[in-house]
Amino acid sequence: MNIIKTFNKLSNYGKILVFLSLLLVLILIFKMPKREGYEQLEKYVMKKGDDIYDDFYSEIYDLLVYNDLKNDYEITKIVDKTNVGSDSVFLDVGSGTGHHVKLLADKSLKVTGIDKSAAMVKRAQSNFPDCKFVNGDVLNTDVFNNGSFTHITCMYFSVYYLHDRHQFFNNCMEWLKPGGFLIVHLVNPEKFDPILPPGNPLKIVSAQKYAKERITSTKITFNEFVYTSNFNLKKNDKAIFEEKFKFNNGKVRKQEQVLHMDDLEVIVNEAKDAGFVLRDKINLVHCAYEYQYLYIFARE
Repeated sequence: MNIIKTFNKLSNYGKILVFLSLLLVLILIFKMPKREGYEQLEKYVMKKGDDIYDDFYSEIYDLLVYNDLKNDYEITKIVDKTNVGSDSVFLDVGSGTGHHVKLLADKSLKVTGIDKSAAMVKRAQSNFPDCKFVNGDVLNTDVFNNGSFTHITCMYFSVYYLHDRHQFFNNCMEWLKPGGFLIVHLVNPEKFDPILPPGNPLKIVSAQKYAKERITSTKITFNEFVYTSNFNLKKNDKAIFEEKFKFNNGKVRKQEQVLHMDDLEVIVNEAKDAGFVLRDKINLVHCAYEYQYLYIFARE
């Protein structure tokens, strides 16, 4: 009753502000991703490598890493710099939950996403039913015919999860048409910001700029669990990315991924060894991803 009386005492301007605030809250609630009630039966679960990308992880993946501004910037720059036309045919390697594929499809381009995880492909197909996704391994030469694509994109650290990059680059050379482009996301291993977007308190700028030492950990509190992660760069050109989900019921899920994080020059030379020519480099600092780049290689 007191709430109603207080509301009635407000000026018309005040009532409008209250109404707009409530409307905004409702919009945010309905736009929030809906979880499907995942319940971990075991008290403790440890996942490594490909096993990480199951139904649970595919469900919460976008909550951890999705950034629409970055994705829009990347696709816009790729289209501007790589002779994209009505006859262009794209392959997105490590397509995940499908957002890059969707952005390309929205530009009326032919595009296929491929991911090694069946759960990720299922999630992407659910997100974007009109887009094409394939469950497959890009280290398998036979997964596509020679000369199938004009463009191949390999975004958001996907290249670092490949245990045989030489095979990957050779396959891309075969799958691309003459004059085609390979676009690969690469980072400076020692300087890029490993804090996941929701865990960055500064949001639009890197927290590393104001830290005395490099921050390698992330902590995010969700309704059902607390998420923590840590990026540990080793001396053998490998990095370990550790994740932990501590659920409200006390159960724990841990994950460990190995990234093959050689220096930029090493990976560029691997692409050149496969026959690619380095054409351009897009600096992602302009979308607040400092020391991260899109390298544009061409098959001539």
